[in-house]
Amino acid sequence: MTTTLLPSQRIEPLAHPRRRGISLPAFAYFSVAPTLILMVLIVGLPLLYSLYLSFNITNPITKRWIFVGFANYTKIFQNQDFWYALVRTLYFSAIAVIGTTVLGTLIALVLNQRFAGRGFLRSVVLVPWAMAPVSIGVLWSFIYAGNFGLLNGFLNDVGLGSWGQAWFGEGFRALNLVALTQVWNQTPLTTLMLLSSLQSMPGNLHRAAILDGAGPVKRFFSITLPWLKPTLLFSTIISTINAFLAFDIIWIMTRGGPGAATTTLSWLGYMQSFQFLKFGEGAALLYVLTFLSLAFAIAYFAFLSPRKARTTVPVTAAPGLQTASRLRAPMVVLPEWKPKRLMGPIATRNTSKILFALAVVAIFIWSFLPVAALILISLSPATDLIRTPPSIVPSTLTFENYRAVLLAQGTTSVQAARVPLSLLNSFGIGIVVSVANVALGTLAGYGFARYAGHRFFAVSLWALLLTRMVPALTLVLPFFVIFRTLGLIDTHLGLVIAYSTILMPLAAWMMKTSFETVPLSLERAAQIDGCSRWTMFRKVLVPVVRPAIVAALIFCFLVSWNEFLFAMILTSTPKTQTIPVVIAGFLNQARFYEYGPLFAASVLAILPPVAVAFFFQRYLVQGALSGAVKG
Repeated sequence: MTTTLLPSQRIEPLAHPRRRGISLPAFAYFSVAPTLILMVLIVGLPLLYSLYLSFNITNPITKRWIFVGFANYTKIFQNQDFWYALVRTLYFSAIAVIGTTVLGTLIALVLNQRFAGRGFLRSVVLVPWAMAPVSIGVLWSFIYAGNFGLLNGFLNDVGLGSWGQAWFGEGFRALNLVALTQVWNQTPLTTLMLLSSLQSMPGNLHRAAILDGAGPVKRFFSITLPWLKPTLLFSTIISTINAFLAFDIIWIMTRGGPGAATTTLSWLGYMQSFQFLKFGEGAALLYVLTFLSLAFAIAYFAFLSPRKARTTVPVTAAPGLQTASRLRAPMVVLPEWKPKRLMGPIATRNTSKILFALAVVAIFIWSFLPVAALILISLSPATDLIRTPPSIVPSTLTFENYRAVLLAQGTTSVQAARVPLSLLNSFGIGIVVSVANVALGTLAGYGFARYAGHRFFAVSLWALLLTRMVPALTLVLPFFVIFRTLGLIDTHLGLVIAYSTILMPLAAWMMKTSFETVPLSLERAAQIDGCSRWTMFRKVLVPVVRPAIVAALIFCFLVSWNEFLFAMILTSTPKTQTIPVVIAGFLNQARFYEYGPLFAASVLAILPPVAVAFFFQRYLVQGALSGAVKG
């Protein structure tokens, strides 16, 4: 039987844009147009402005601009502070990338096994990554505080008080401690991506290897590691970019000190732009940092990306060679070499169980103990936080610190009174910017997934992803000038626009990888039934990718909730300040009775991310699978 389609029911080609003579449907361009136009306006134009700024010397008082060409770049390369900061940045990034990759891989391998409480431990592991870097900086700064920090308090309680010291007093040690904090913060993201990749690996690969007698170590290097290689490449790039552009933790913990011991390129660019008001040199330095991040990403792809295996061409042997091969003596098969076991099978099994249990406990302590310490000190009286000799055991537990920030009427702390409104600002802005970006990202993700073979869509997608390598400081400077002209400084709309520069590429990429898993047959069937492309997208495809939409919303909300730099520069009054900015404001007051409210506000700031980590863990894993495995 033959089916005849009406003209309105003709199926348009979906995935063969490279064939000559086949034009793409208008819906293909319509799907990506809003995202691309928005990114040109909020990223492209500010970057051009910042680039032009790097070729000028500006005076913020007289508002005079003097074009100097590449003089700012020449001055940067002739400044020894730049080279010292570059060395620190490379060292800091190396520690962060190696630490997050090694620990993330080990934790993912443990969490991929079946054991009691696995779901709970997975949620606990995500907490450090879900926390705002500002809260993390506050926590670890107090852990390493010299006179009354938690680390010195612990050493004093266990009788090792003589080991206590000013942990940030020596420059190289301070740089390593900040790098360790970066590792603690970023390891869960690597774990999340690798765990999602492990869960997608077919189980029959390991079962077949076990039948062949392969041990766990051999299976890891022969099966697991090659399977994880694309995800490891992606996670390494992300870890490198995050380390190169690290700013929040350095701002909270050391502000580049002691001296210049923790001054990286991102912090040096901030100082040049917003402390010394050398906007031209600051913009030039941040562009150097951008190109450096891009160069490392290209190097990773060049040296670590999988290479196609060479195909061997079969050669027909000459008759004489064929005869010689028949006369060759038969091959002798030697028995398989089996090394002697140091322990019997039962002892080996019991030892493996003990080591695995210790690994589970170590992961729990690594992830949860610092968070538990933050909760404990938020319930401690202010006098306990500055007592000498220090101790981690509180004299009593009190909710006075939470009362000071939630019911601040009548208190002497101006900063504590700003906490409730800042929480509402963070929540409201996070909801609005997440919904808006995921809506546009879902539409764009469909276009990038279905028409990726077309040059326009491929180039547009890469341009969108490259914006992820741009330091936020490079955009903050033109945003500050442009927003001040447009009256968007200290407004919620200004923060929504600024946050979209980060969230739009994230949402579009996550939804693209989700649409790639949807079979084309669904679209063809919908078109046969007479659906327009918009109706097919809205009623057929969106319900299919709904879990991915939820995952994208969660990721975008977490990023917007934790964002600090844009909110710090683009807001100045409590009516628009978010919770990370208010927490950072406590540090400027430096009064001992503010420590308790500071830690209470930090705990309140991590409650939404922690709730997301515990109740939406499945969506987070799926989101990492969409963003990393296919990346």
